[in-house]
Amino acid sequence: MNRTVPRILVVDDEPDLELLINQKFRKEIKNGVYSFVFAGNGIEALEKLSDDKEIELVLTDINMPEMDGLTLLSKIKELNNPLLHSVIVSAYGDIFNIRTAMNGGAFDFIVKPIDLTDLELTIKKSLDNLSALKKAFKTRDELISVRKELEEARALQLSMLPKSIPVFKGLEISAYMNTASEVGGDYYDFSINNDDSINIAIGDATGHGMRAGIMVAVMKTLFITNSTHHELDEFFALANKAIKSLNLGRMMMAFSMMNIKANMVKFISAGMPSIFLYKNSTKNVIEYQSSSMPLGALAEQSFYTNTFNIESGDVILILSDGLPELTDIKNNLFSYERVSSEFLSVAEELPDKIIEYLRLKSLEWSEGTDLVDDITFIATRIK
Repeated sequence: MNRTVPRILVVDDEPDLELLINQKFRKEIKNGVYSFVFAGNGIEALEKLSDDKEIELVLTDINMPEMDGLTLLSKIKELNNPLLHSVIVSAYGDIFNIRTAMNGGAFDFIVKPIDLTDLELTIKKSLDNLSALKKAFKTRDELISVRKELEEARALQLSMLPKSIPVFKGLEISAYMNTASEVGGDYYDFSINNDDSINIAIGDATGHGMRAGIMVAVMKTLFITNSTHHELDEFFALANKAIKSLNLGRMMMAFSMMNIKANMVKFISAGMPSIFLYKNSTKNVIEYQSSSMPLGALAEQSFYTNTFNIESGDVILILSDGLPELTDIKNNLFSYERVSSEFLSVAEELPDKIIEYLRLKSLEWSEGTDLVDDITFIATRIK
């Protein structure tokens, strides 16, 4: 019986990588385990994909001439081939591009400088996943099972959300979440500490379906059992270690948490979008960014605690990437800049009005098209 040798397209403008891969996988290539083809940029890669329909895995760098990896990823997505996986290569700490790539359809990512052992494991995992998908596409019952899984995942995700928003002295809080047809794993929560402070958290699990729902359940458990008696950096370190120890592969949890006490806010953001602060005294919006990787991305990492002061009339907006990365029918992004400007235009309203305004803006922008990612935001006003 003939066995199809998996064909892998490597896209990188560094010629040394071709030599490195051929050397690393020389036995596998000789024994017909893998077959590699190479391209120097995105344009050349698309030509290879057009000419060679047997390619089933694309490993691409982000920074390349003529056409970069993120653009290539969008072109591959347009091919609408579920049996073609992509793995993105990015520099350590390049959270924005990694998040963009994963939301854009990348199956996995590899951090530069490339660890050849990690590369080998990632290739194997990607091809294993493709093999499972091929089997799933053979029968209608398995497709029905996938749809049922998505429904169950959505129900699980919604069950993890708070039943109500807590009443907390000195604050007015409002939250909103709209789930996509494919569950993306957004999550938010609150906890009140013995020191008269409140924790406000928001997260976004990578991937879709039941796996994302499981990650939300894990994060919910970690939050309710540990958030009230640990400092922020301690909690993030504990949660990161716990998620990594579950051996869920590249399943991760982007997560932000604020602790608000009196006129001080402490926060850590691990792979989540910026936090926006409207300052009532100056009538402007300040954007606070963080460069930590998502929980579960690395076995060991440090989490930096940011701080800022608040006063009466200030408003804090935290959100997942669903709104800023929402596209219209022409594939234009809503953008983080538009989030900031729209927030500024309504920041003096009560949180309920702010949330409703942003909700309507998201509906106007999407123009009735189905969401591909969950949209979540929380507005907190200081009385």
